[in-house]
Amino acid sequence: MILKAQQGDSLSSGKLTLYAFDSNDNPVGCVELYNYDPVNRRAAVGIVVSNEYRHQGYGTEMIQTLTQFCHENTSLHQIYADIAATNTPSLHIFQHAGYIHCATMRDWVIRSNRFIDTHRYQLILENSTS
Repeated sequence: MILKAQQGDSLSSGKLTLYAFDSNDNPVGCVELYNYDPVNRRAAVGIVVSNEYRHQGYGTEMIQTLTQFCHENTSLHQIYADIAATNTPSLHIFQHAGYIHCATMRDWVIRSNRFIDTHRYQLILENSTS
């Protein structure tokens, strides 16, 4: 899998979207760093996988590739994700990638006209300095 940013995009603008492509250069989805906080050296992570590529390991690979990118190319200390409690595939992806559940926000988002919880998962990047 290859992650590509738009030319000129950088995290310093507040967010960075990386587009994922398979080995045949077909678009798989995207992963985004957003809510960038340069003072506290953290950013949120969001992921979207195209319907035809779901449940094939691409989401896990995208998160693992993004984590490696953050280790090698940023000064981030931590990255985190807020995931709807009903989004079992995303919860598994982030758990598998080593993110730790650190909070639950009760009735945080509306889905199908009802409030549901959101779980926050956090990853402290090992190469960062405190």
